[in-house]
Amino acid sequence: MNNRFLRYALLSASLMVGSAPAINANIPAMAEHFSDVPLATVEMLTTMPSLFLMLAVLLSSFIARKIGYKQTIMIGLGLAAVAGIVPLLVDNIWIILVSRGMLGFGIGLFNSLLVSMINYFYEPGQRSAMYGLQSAFEGAGGITITLIAGQLVKINWQAPFYAYLIAVPVFLVYLVLVPKPRTEDVLAVNAHKKNGEVTGHGHNLALAGNVFLLFIAAMLYMTYGIKIASLIATVGYGAPSDASFVIMFLSLGGIAAGIFFGRIIRVTKGYSATVGLAILAVTMVLFSVSHSLILTFFGGLLSGIGFKIFMPALIDKINKSPVYNKSLATSLLLVGFNLGAFLSPYGSMVLAAIAGKSGLPGLFLVDGVCFGILAVVTLLITLMKGRKTA
Repeated sequence: MNNRFLRYALLSASLMVGSAPAINANIPAMAEHFSDVPLATVEMLTTMPSLFLMLAVLLSSFIARKIGYKQTIMIGLGLAAVAGIVPLLVDNIWIILVSRGMLGFGIGLFNSLLVSMINYFYEPGQRSAMYGLQSAFEGAGGITITLIAGQLVKINWQAPFYAYLIAVPVFLVYLVLVPKPRTEDVLAVNAHKKNGEVTGHGHNLALAGNVFLLFIAAMLYMTYGIKIASLIATVGYGAPSDASFVIMFLSLGGIAAGIFFGRIIRVTKGYSATVGLAILAVTMVLFSVSHSLILTFFGGLLSGIGFKIFMPALIDKINKSPVYNKSLATSLLLVGFNLGAFLSPYGSMVLAAIAGKSGLPGLFLVDGVCFGILAVVTLLITLMKGRKTA
């Protein structure tokens, strides 16, 4: 098989990873349609996928060991395809809520396993670039599905769900072009043993630290997504709708960082996560002082670059470390990210309390300071590890 076909077939599934929030702009139309349902219940359509995604991520490795890695990914893609279009066929908010949960569960089934498949098909020297491309495909899929859904919402509240039909060709591409590996072989590549013994508590502690780091970073990062529209309107240099362009630039920045991630990590080496966090710190401070849409759009671009350097760097680090079960380790990282994203509204309340009377600009400044602290902490830990190794 042509290696390029295999590469893009493997990466095609990543197009669906960022698809869950695509219908967020549809919430007002759905709230109007389901006017007899509490608004909080309608808004749960945006959070329900994250809850079930976390559950599926934890179960995915166990299921893959039982039925096979490609089979589990195919089930996840099929479930996402079916669940994504259920709202086109029904007019019941409770069934739609269940379908959104199943969409998240489907995405969670294949999300972490995609890294395991990359590890199986590619040599260690090629994996970093593939992690970056995977991140770029996630961003490209998210922005494409969101833009399609955003245009379809002009028709009616159900039309945006047609955007999830993209899962059908993705399912077929993965089915036809990705070979089915033996489960034992994938497990062997994604496990680390030395002299017949598994890794010790030190590596487990490092993994726990990275999961906690991603949890905090995701909470800070998603706070920006929640508050950027209000910031633009409050400071007075744009309308809340302009925030959609900030998100678009964020996605473009993420795609660019993903495409060049292999080169970036070769230059930054063990400091990649620190570089990503430092860029995010600068970005949040930039938002806090911005009085123009152009500067804020530039900040959106930078934020996408920063986070898409930071998160793939952690995945790359974990998969290069002597942790015993790389699939489970990747799953735990994704759980940390989704839990942080889910709890970000509460994180924003804490940041607002610290910012006090300085309002939203102060909140973003505090957000930037927190990212700066994380960058310094990761830098010191990396330097300490470097000295210990030497």
